[in-house]
Amino acid sequence: MNPSHPQLIEPGRRRFVQLLASLPFVASTAFAHAQSTIPSGTVMTTATRPIRPKALVFDMQGTVFDFYDPMMRELARIPSIASHAQDWSTFAGRWSASAHDAIVEISAGRRPWRPNSAVYADVLSPLLSRYPGGNTLSDNDKARLLGVWGKMQPWDDSAAGLTSLREAFVIATLTNASMAGMIALVKRENLPFDAILTGELVHAFKPDPRVYRLASDYLGFAPGEILMVSAHKWDLMAAKRSGLLTAFVPRPYENGPATRADTSPEPYIDVTASNLPQLASLLSVGQS
Repeated sequence: MNPSHPQLIEPGRRRFVQLLASLPFVASTAFAHAQSTIPSGTVMTTATRPIRPKALVFDMQGTVFDFYDPMMRELARIPSIASHAQDWSTFAGRWSASAHDAIVEISAGRRPWRPNSAVYADVLSPLLSRYPGGNTLSDNDKARLLGVWGKMQPWDDSAAGLTSLREAFVIATLTNASMAGMIALVKRENLPFDAILTGELVHAFKPDPRVYRLASDYLGFAPGEILMVSAHKWDLMAAKRSGLLTAFVPRPYENGPATRADTSPEPYIDVTASNLPQLASLLSVGQS
């Protein structure tokens, strides 16, 4: 079968959800997989009282940053891949999903902790073998692909949304990326974060609760005063289990234009917005 077929991404997602369900600190509530997209301008809340956080923490890869387009551009520069570009359209999403599978195993204690970059390198070669020309890539080609995770680009709304949100809240990253890598990305893009927090500080990865505790430990607020912002439901489920408020900002094109985002409501999501400026508006930024 053609690996570019969008339906082939779904088994990886199912495996990831199954792995999450096996963790004692993640809710056993099943994910609903209604396949739809949030129309522009739609905002939904499931909270029974106003959401009044004092700080916001952000997932970065896929939520604040787009990795798909930079990856496709790099793939197009590799001669053995360029002629098969369509066949590689699912590669970025599959690589991210494979790394997350490994990360969940580490979080469950079934594998020892390894730095984020090592996890992505570990799963690369087996994945390449599934794509035409993948087995012919040189070590230099593989290094170039690994380097793309340090060249992600903010979504079009990210800088403006973060700037608005920082007017009213402390904002920080809360990511599985390396500290050095995230500092470099934030500095390169001049994003207005007050703090950089990553799981590397505690040698753990989300959904391990130690990562979510970093937010209150380092920002000085109670968990219930901190809003976790993510495009990933598994992230929000684990954050809610750790006592944080949760905001869902779906990114329908995170894994490319041929894939779809699950935007169905969930009991562990407090607020949903279609982009970061809309989240700022929903949280009444700039209003008295």
